[in-house]
Amino acid sequence: MRMAFARREVLAGLAAAPAMGFAPAGAEVRETIEGRPTLRNIPRKPVGLVYLFHGTGGSEAFATRRHTRILTGKLLARGYGVAAAPSGRRTAPVQWDLGSVGSAENADIAYMLALHETLIRRGEIERATPVFTTGMSNGGGFANVFGVGALRAGLPVRAIADYMGPIPAAARPPAVAARDYPPMFLVLGENDGLVSAQTVGDVARSLAEAGATVELHQPREQAVSPATFGVIEGLGDEARRAIFQGLVDAAVLDAAGRRLVFRDRPVLGRPEMAELARMIPAGPHSRDVMDELLIAWSAHQMRSDFADAQLRFFERHRGR
Repeated sequence: MRMAFARREVLAGLAAAPAMGFAPAGAEVRETIEGRPTLRNIPRKPVGLVYLFHGTGGSEAFATRRHTRILTGKLLARGYGVAAAPSGRRTAPVQWDLGSVGSAENADIAYMLALHETLIRRGEIERATPVFTTGMSNGGGFANVFGVGALRAGLPVRAIADYMGPIPAAARPPAVAARDYPPMFLVLGENDGLVSAQTVGDVARSLAEAGATVELHQPREQAVSPATFGVIEGLGDEARRAIFQGLVDAAVLDAAGRRLVFRDRPVLGRPEMAELARMIPAGPHSRDVMDELLIAWSAHQMRSDFADAQLRFFERHRGR
């Protein structure tokens, strides 16, 4: 059994992280393949290909979101390719199918395997190119499902990264032997009210006890400061201080950056998130501000402060 469990602070350096575009490595390509829009950036002779999977209600545009771009910027700089497509279900609930790891039963698995074959046929990747998955929420669950299903189909799957997603029953024992599970990099939120960190953490621990490799991170809630908003493009020091002061004035935070809202219910579900959205002062960056608050509070939100750790994890398992 190999399992690393880490609780740590949001990196102070995150505030200074650059706003990454989806490029720089190769040419960014937007293309409809077999009826689904895809978005990819694959350098010549990539060291690996990372498939990105969106959460409920999302699309391939997950690849262009701020914290995903910070992550993909690091991957691209190291020579990885990245690719994203939407789930087949496009009516509510817009989600990936987590019910099976087999392509005969799961149209999303079948589509992704076909997309992979298309990229091989076009010469963008080789059959031996290492494969990785990364997803958030429902997409984190599908990162597990596709990782297991693709490995069973013969793809060289090297690792999975699941951000606040479930570990679906179809992709864990007894349906899948733990020894056959790709190494998993898992990030959970202690105050996530949509996907239970306790439940997913227990499943991850049982996988590790059965022989799977799991690296689990569960950051704790942090106080907010003007630097919290440093990843929002186009904001200078004065604008970040103004956003912070606006949240203090709205009684979302106290002067020390500790949250004042939902003190009696720290786990943030959909009702709390909807209420928080109404409390944040209106402005061009109000949605971005909410995202950063949810990250600081260790709630349900894609985050990039573990990007370096994920890259190290992928590098460690790329050649296995």
